[in-house]
Amino acid sequence: MSFDATHGEHLAHGSVFAGYRIDRVLRRIATGTTYRATPVDHGPPASDSPASDSPASDSPASDSPAPGSRAAAPPGSGSPPPVVLTVVDAEHSADPRFRQWFSRSNESARATTHPAIARIVGHGLADGHLWVATAPVPGHDAAALVHHHPDGIDVDRAVVIVRAVGEALDAAHLRRLVHSGLVTSDIFIHTDADPGPADLRPPGVVTLGGFGLTPPPQDEDTPHPDTDVAGLGRVLVELLTGTTSVARHRVSGAVSPAFYAVLARALDPGPEHRYRTCAEFVRAAELALHLTHTDGEPPTDVMPSPSPHGALARVPDSDAHAAGSPAPRVFGTAGHPGRPAGPVAGPVWSQGGSSIPRSRKAWLVPLFVAAVVVAVCVGAVMLVGSRNAPAPWPPAVSHIADAFPRLIPASPDATGWRDATCAAVSRDGVDGISCTDPENLTYAVWHTAPPGAQQKVTAPLKGYPGDEITWRDGPASASRESVKDGWLVTNFSAPVHVPYTVITTWPDHSGREILDAWWRTAPLG
Repeated sequence: MSFDATHGEHLAHGSVFAGYRIDRVLRRIATGTTYRATPVDHGPPASDSPASDSPASDSPASDSPAPGSRAAAPPGSGSPPPVVLTVVDAEHSADPRFRQWFSRSNESARATTHPAIARIVGHGLADGHLWVATAPVPGHDAAALVHHHPDGIDVDRAVVIVRAVGEALDAAHLRRLVHSGLVTSDIFIHTDADPGPADLRPPGVVTLGGFGLTPPPQDEDTPHPDTDVAGLGRVLVELLTGTTSVARHRVSGAVSPAFYAVLARALDPGPEHRYRTCAEFVRAAELALHLTHTDGEPPTDVMPSPSPHGALARVPDSDAHAAGSPAPRVFGTAGHPGRPAGPVAGPVWSQGGSSIPRSRKAWLVPLFVAAVVVAVCVGAVMLVGSRNAPAPWPPAVSHIADAFPRLIPASPDATGWRDATCAAVSRDGVDGISCTDPENLTYAVWHTAPPGAQQKVTAPLKGYPGDEITWRDGPASASRESVKDGWLVTNFSAPVHVPYTVITTWPDHSGREILDAWWRTAPLG
């Protein structure tokens, strides 16, 4: 191995590292550099399970190595195909915490067989640097797509991409694998041609890579899946606008203002307010983005730009929405004339003058009458339905369900996280809600604000307090490996959750198994 001193820690062209010869630099990331590299021999397999990343746009379809091999040569070929090699810089490689995160993430990704998650060829440590090699994919990454469409791509294409990425992320979360650093350069789109200004074809198969390359925050052992929901929201904004900024932008009239509510929830600073899964976010975003597309006509919902004097100016309708024209842009440019900057904070209606086309005024009256009829019918249904509404939680525990809406169902008749059945419980005067999922894992949320309540609910736990766990939202502890029926105790530092303690138990499983299989993805924040 040899590093080119003139380019920092970047490997020089032609140098050999971890059994791979460096061909060229593909991209630089915050924690290292990604290269196109070629195995120097037909050595033993570097891993025994699939996954797949995607390099530059000139990678042929035959670049994908056979499963279970470092880079097996195709029949009749004299050399193995190239790989995508990411080498972590020395600083992060020397950090024991990052090293553990990198290894755990890549092992989880290596064991994941989802078709949209990059197939890892190998990973390890060489010459003081962590590295991971993935099989290349013919196509280009979403960052290149945005580069060639600086004002954003059309709605339909953006939704197809984020839907595929969201499915991959949700599948990863089920295996306790969190990306935590999602950007467009991690998303690869399989195509037969390089992206270009005229490239408006729908994307093909999407592959997601980059797991384990973004270190978790300093106060966490592992990030929460809600970070990927927020990351997917930022990616959607970048695809639609050409930038990751979510300020200084205005809607062009081609999208429902409801999209802003969806985006605000996905990017909410309070993780407990975000969507529970990526799929939930994508469904909401898709519905909001297409809510006002009717009969091929432009919608009347508009988002004006604030004038210097605070007045509101209506965004004019565009002939671009006529039948047969390209799909409408979602955002219009504001601020810098050559590049958009992000969506505005929320919807505002135009003022001063009629914003409704004359052709539509003729049917406003019957439309209003129909709306009144619908409202009356809906009210009647709601009145009848209220008589059969499920019984609410008892007052002693209703505040627990309110504090953990993604973990506890809204009523005892519904199911909680992972289809768990829940019921109100009490122990030595301490109130709580206990839920058990189909795998016989039980989690109970106790109201432990009263003095001595914490000791009462943890007293039955063998070996308490066990091993301390560092995480974002407060102190937690898990039983040691010697405890057969493991447990996990979670407390909080956020004011809304401080009065509560979550105790998770799982017969015949260790505390570490509960930590890996449930706690890392549970909506506790």
